[in-house]
Amino acid sequence: MYPKSDHFHVVKNNKIKLLAAVLVEVLASFLFISSTLTLTFASISETVYSTQPPSIGRINNQTLIKNNDVGIIILKGATLIDGTGALPKSNTTIAINGSKIVYVSNGNATNNYNLPSSAVMKVINLTGKYVIPGLFDMHSHVANVLKNSYNQSESEYMLHMLLAYGVTTIRNPGGPTEQSVALKENVSEGKIMGPQVFTAGQLLNTPQIPIPFIEKQVETEQDVRQEVSRQAAAGVDFVKLYVGLTPELVQAAIDEAHSQGIRVIGHLYLTNWTQAANLGIDALTHGVPVSPFLLSKENQQKFLEAGNNPFNHFLWLDLVDLNGPEVKEMIKALVNHKIAVDPTLDIYEAMIKAEPYNQYLWPKILQLTKMLYDNHVKILSGTDIPNFELVPGASLHHELELLVEAGIPPLEVIKIATANGAQALDILDEVGTIEAGKQADIIILSANPEDDISNTKKIEAVMDDGLFVDRKIAT
Repeated sequence: MYPKSDHFHVVKNNKIKLLAAVLVEVLASFLFISSTLTLTFASISETVYSTQPPSIGRINNQTLIKNNDVGIIILKGATLIDGTGALPKSNTTIAINGSKIVYVSNGNATNNYNLPSSAVMKVINLTGKYVIPGLFDMHSHVANVLKNSYNQSESEYMLHMLLAYGVTTIRNPGGPTEQSVALKENVSEGKIMGPQVFTAGQLLNTPQIPIPFIEKQVETEQDVRQEVSRQAAAGVDFVKLYVGLTPELVQAAIDEAHSQGIRVIGHLYLTNWTQAANLGIDALTHGVPVSPFLLSKENQQKFLEAGNNPFNHFLWLDLVDLNGPEVKEMIKALVNHKIAVDPTLDIYEAMIKAEPYNQYLWPKILQLTKMLYDNHVKILSGTDIPNFELVPGASLHHELELLVEAGIPPLEVIKIATANGAQALDILDEVGTIEAGKQADIIILSANPEDDISNTKKIEAVMDDGLFVDRKIAT
């Protein structure tokens, strides 16, 4: 997030409507299913569906309908990309009972899995289709982040759009504390339709570098500990540390947060990434770690003389030696302490479009991202919506394209956008891959994303927690 970026605006007077997630029996005009399917289970029925392309528009709040009377759903015949980084498996069978995946074949299934013979089942033939896990946007400001910018309608819009594009889990790295926690709880309780939310509250920053964001200014270690404790009591999942915090204040925040059982992420400046990793931070945001301390001594002086600005990304990029000892030491610290990073390439591309004379630095941004990946830093997928008017959901798919442009293979990018996010949130045993025992967060695609990562946008259906989500938006 950046102080000069515009927050997301939506038209207030549009007539809006969300067609809620519906029972499989009434998914007419949703997903094409072949009528040639034959299985040996009792009480199996088939239904024919068709597909609708995704739409972009305003959508309103409606509680998801539970599929309790559907029984077991069988997804039959698709090529599975399971999110683990493994090669695709053709002709798979996936069985879903309620919200859980109960069986996944290894390909070329022979229907020898053990399900109750009397179960009510619905079979969906996905021959020629591709299945991937639900996606993660790990930098999704769904409560907005500019000062006094919170708007309930806009927040619900962003949540709805994310889910329509197959984003089933998000990390909100900063916003008004009470409203951010309320959004998380309302989604969890089914009062708002959206992806599963993990959230921070107000950013912790100092008066030394004030930012027009929703921030809590702190000056002493006691201030830091009190605010971290307050946010933990309010129900946040982690705290977000910002550019003005010194290493001493960062250490106090980390110690207090960990004692409260919550994690710490940072968009830092006065504390550089090497220091933050060594101090025990859990994750870092944005792939351009602007800090004079990551430059050579000579270039540190040039940077400081130019204004000592934590948002002077392009000057920092121009001055940094990616093969220098400072960057090598930083990467070593990230790897040693298992620090995850979301590069948010979307936002840097948007910044360059706003300042096209800096286009020559784009390859260096991609190079740094690839260096992190090649050195086994855990990369996450994140966008920084709604800054620079990035479209919720759509921008996450573009982030995947940019990660491939950086040189990361498509199957690894899918893992970044699924399993890596789940692991960073410590929920990999629940979501993030398509495996038996996990939550049924699934995207059905019409084309192979291994051939072209842009095919993740060719969505035929989204399943969230075992529910098919109707992606059509009426105006």
